Amino acid sequence: MMGPLTRRSSALAAKIATLQLQLAPLVPLPSGPPHPAFPKTLLAFHLLTEDELDSIAHHYHQSTPGPWTMHYPAVMNWDKEFLARPTRRSSRDMTKQERRLSQVGIEFVEGLMETVKNIHAPEPRVLASTPSAANSSNPYAGLSDKDRIRIKRRKVGKFIGLVGMDTPVEEIAGRIQASLERAVEASREELRRNEEIMLRRRKFA
Repeated sequence: MMGPLTRRSSALAAKIATLQLQLAPLVPLPSGPPHPAFPKTLLAFHLLTEDELDSIAHHYHQSTPGPWTMHYPAVMNWDKEFLARPTRRSSRDMTKQERRLSQVGIEFVEGLMETVKNIHAPEPRVLASTPSAANSSNPYAGLSDKDRIRIKRRKVGKFIGLVGMDTPVEEIAGRIQASLERAVEASREELRRNEEIMLRRRKFA
């Protein structure tokens, strides 16, 4: 019978072995080399930055649709508006972010190990919405940086053939609802502008 320390060591060794799995490179259509940041191992995949994820999506014609977009074995269904980064934060916000780096680093490692543990049996996660979406019934109306990057990573993972990367039904419904909300808000804004124009015309009539 193995002791607790032996079991933990075995579990850690299994996770390390999983992270060391080699990934086959994917060439873009119609020809060309794989993306320079294309991950060679599962660990490298989980270490991809948001800039690299965005660049990979572009390299394989997923975030910039073209004639080759639908000819890959899988598609990312990359919604540029849904996955767009928020406007740049103020220097005060950036300072607060820097103070949280150590804690974020710890959370990243914990999240990475949790991902590896559940990679063959993923469970749906509840997204943490940003303060701007706190009053919304749709958690996908506003994404935190962590959730936005997680979605991008999952889309790239599914595209390159990793298991457990399917899009949750809740995300699809949330994206549709968020899109409708944006359309309604755009219509209201246009209506307000038209009303302002009409009022100005009446003043000068």
